[in-house]
Amino acid sequence: MLTIIHAADLHLETTFPDVGGGHNPPAAPAAALVRIVDLALERRADVLTIGGDLFESERAGPQTARFLFEQFARFGKPVFIAPGNHDPYASRSLYARDDIPANIRVFGEPAWAAFPLADDVTLYGFGHTPAEPGRPFAHARFDRPGVRIALVHGSDEDRCPPEKRATAPYRTDEIAAAGATFALSGHYHGGYVVDAADGPILAYPGSPEPIKFGERGNHGALVVAIHGARITVESVPTARTRLIDVDVRLDGATSEHAVIAALESALDGYGSADYVRARLQGAVEHGTRIDTETLAERCSAPLGALDIIDKTIVPDYTVLARAPNVLGHVVGDLLARTEAGDADAGQALRYVVAAFEGAEIAP
Repeated sequence: MLTIIHAADLHLETTFPDVGGGHNPPAAPAAALVRIVDLALERRADVLTIGGDLFESERAGPQTARFLFEQFARFGKPVFIAPGNHDPYASRSLYARDDIPANIRVFGEPAWAAFPLADDVTLYGFGHTPAEPGRPFAHARFDRPGVRIALVHGSDEDRCPPEKRATAPYRTDEIAAAGATFALSGHYHGGYVVDAADGPILAYPGSPEPIKFGERGNHGALVVAIHGARITVESVPTARTRLIDVDVRLDGATSEHAVIAALESALDGYGSADYVRARLQGAVEHGTRIDTETLAERCSAPLGALDIIDKTIVPDYTVLARAPNVLGHVVGDLLARTEAGDADAGQALRYVVAAFEGAEIAP
């Protein structure tokens, strides 16, 4: 049996641009790499593969290189790296340094290179350079006998996450047509495995730590075991931090005190490893104070960070009632009923205004 530990998208030296309300977690990816190497040693892995975006090339420096080289030397066995669009191979890249450990092999060209891992297992690697590499599997041919593993940083077109930029795109049918048994990839931060008739055909480990809000899927490393012609894939979680979106309903809030209470209630249970983006929603009463900086300062203490986005509606019903349109007539009628003591009319008033504003209405 041959065992591969596969990881990708650590993004060492990232600035975590989505986390704007507190202390960013720049050390999290580095700590995750330590855990990945620990996993490789614990499982007695034969090979460690990295599917690109190991670091941010524009911010990586000597300290980054020392840390990476120390960790990969600690593993001691072969490490194969397929650079991605954030860490492309170039003459001045960390990958081109003279002191890179002897057990590291970097695929520095946008063309497939074969490396035998065992008598019946071959690893094919494809690397990014600063230029966009095109479709990696379009004209590829993997023809060595036995199991053929493709290592690449690229985009599975059939499952591209919303708003994710495609790079080195491919489809699973292209992987099979090229003759690869199985592809280990990077680029998508939410990991998953795609199965075919004879076993897994493609796998992403996901970023070891979440990088942006809204990422779905696994965050970890893959343990790939090759038993003859059979391949099994195990996803091992590595994340210690969470990036969480929280919706806070403020319908009918009449004071800053009510806003704070609702926000504190929504954040209850989250802690120092949680980086929260809270979205304030709903129609609040006119004059209700919502100061996102004050709210973040007041409520962020237990968290890793808190970013607040104000999406509330603050209608002036009196002004709306004067409008010579359907909204004006409806608001005027409901406002009159509300002032006469009809509580249901007051709730209906908030719903109507929210609906006209295109906002989500809480049940």
